[in-house]
Amino acid sequence: MLNATAPPHTYTVVCLEDDYDLARLIEITLRFASTVVYVAHDGIHGLQLIRQHHPDLILLDLGLPGLNGLEVYAAIQNDPDLRDIPVFILTAIPSENYHDTHQALIDQAKAYIVKPFSVHALRDMLQSFLQHSA
Repeated sequence: MLNATAPPHTYTVVCLEDDYDLARLIEITLRFASTVVYVAHDGIHGLQLIRQHHPDLILLDLGLPGLNGLEVYAAIQNDPDLRDIPVFILTAIPSENYHDTHQALIDQAKAYIVKPFSVHALRDMLQSFLQHSA
């Protein structure tokens, strides 16, 4: 008798991170966790990837060239096809350092992760979030 087991669910994540080394580390770490990762190093390309792949989750650095992370996040929130995609913000800037006009936008994110962080802890957090939201 054949032992048929269902393959693990594969999730799609778009990672917008301008630090090439960190983006690659995130990509490698998440690929081992049954996750397809698309990476953009600027806001314009990142928004294109989000619209193209409609991911299960977005990892968004706020300090991006082109469109910065806040502009990308505002575009996501203003698009009815994208606004329900969960966003995890990744940044070196603590949230309390943002002006009040940006704080409301930041507060809508599912997570706010300050760099440096453990990619393994990030992987575990994402897996837990995705599995519970599926």
